[in-house]
Formats: sequence, C-alpha cells, structure tokens
Amino acid sequence: MTPATPPPPVAAHAAVALDALSGPLADALIAAALGLAALMATAVVLTRDTVRQAIVLSGYGMVLGLLFLILQAPDVAMSQIGVGTVLVPLLVVLALHATRRRRDTGDEPPTRGTGPGKDGDGKGGDGQGESGAGREARR
Repeated sequence: MTPATPPPPVAAHAAVALDALSGPLADALIAAALGLAALMATAVVLTRDTVRQAIVLSGYGMVLGLLFLILQAPDVAMSQIGVGTVLVPLLVVLALHATRRRRDTGDEPPTRGTGPGKDGDGKGGDGQGESGAGREARR
C-alpha cells in the first residue's frame, strides 16, 4: 500500500479562495455592491412611513450581507443577514404595533410639563392656569 498524501495546508486553501476573487471583475463587483449599499442606505433615510422604512431596512441588511459575502466574510454575512435582515426590522415593527395599540386604547402615561397647557396659553404646565398674583409677579 502506498501512503496517503497529506492534505494541503489550510493556508493553501485560503490562497486559492483569495485568488478566485481578484482582478478587475472582482473590483467591479465590489464597487457595484458598495454602490448598492449606499443606494439602499439613502432609501432607508428617505422613507417616511415607519413600517415601509422597516421593510427597506430589511433590504439594506440583505445588501450588506451580500457585500460581506463578496468581501469573503461569510460569518459576518450570516450574522448580518440574521440580525439586520430579520431581527431589527421585526423589533421595529413589533414596537410600532405596540405603540399604536397603546395609543388607540388610551393607556398613555400622563405627561408632565410638556406641550401647551389646558388654558391654551402655549406655555405648558399642569393646565390649571395661573392666578392673577402669579402673572403679576412675573411682570
């Protein structure tokens, strides 16, 4: 029997992988992915509706995951796809749903000293207005 040849070292596999994505075509692919990421980031910022913004944010997470995969970081790409594409937009949508449900049922906690008061003077406060002596003391 002939002895089995030992497998090539791990560094040799890494060198082959790096050579597979090099040259002008790889540079064009990276530039296109960076441009798409910049375009998606701009779309996230310019989207006004919050639910739609969460959906666009999910697409942005997918584009970033693709960019990381092109840049040969598959572990970071998988994490980005899991967190940026699924988890963060899901949390945003759930928070929006909970906020809207709380607002619709009227379970908002009372606010103190923000916004116009009930007396319509636009100065906030507890809404009970000021006495004449209080107004005179300020003048």
